[in-house]
Amino acid sequence: MEKEILHSDEELMLRVQKGDMQAFEVLYDRYNKRLFHFILRFVRERNLAEDILQEAFLRIFKKRKSYRKTAHFSTYLFTIGRNLCLDALKTWEKRHIFYDQENYVKKAMDLSKQPPEKLEDTEMSEIVQREIHTLPRDLREILLLNKYSELSYEEIARIVESTPAAVKQKAYRAMVSLRRKLKKL
Repeated sequence: MEKEILHSDEELMLRVQKGDMQAFEVLYDRYNKRLFHFILRFVRERNLAEDILQEAFLRIFKKRKSYRKTAHFSTYLFTIGRNLCLDALKTWEKRHIFYDQENYVKKAMDLSKQPPEKLEDTEMSEIVQREIHTLPRDLREILLLNKYSELSYEEIARIVESTPAAVKQKAYRAMVSLRRKLKKL
């Protein structure tokens, strides 16, 4: 398995097309955490994020025969993840109007049990996450893909169907807006 890690993502995906399950496992191991964190920050609900993560990799596997090496594998994967997030949010938000209130109370109870120094870190992280989610969706999405998923502007441009220059500008605007919001607190 050690040799497998030396292959590029695209080479591994071409091997997956031929039915190589070890190659698929290597891709899963390389990307499941990064994609999960992106999805979780996007949808802000762990169970939903886990479902979307599984669905993304399931789609990769089901559609392996139609994969074409036209872009980085990570671009292909994060595009699928992004689209699944957008679809899930449309239906999930309609069904869970009252869930947020219940979840908020549960989170508050859990936080009250933590030591003060950890509570400050957790509170700051939650404040930053809350402020990120007040950004317009296009800015928030680019910020999450760039800063948290560590994708390049070129990869993000392919995912959101834009130009690298426009993505770079939106990433800058997102950071400026976030800094402004956090300074007000």
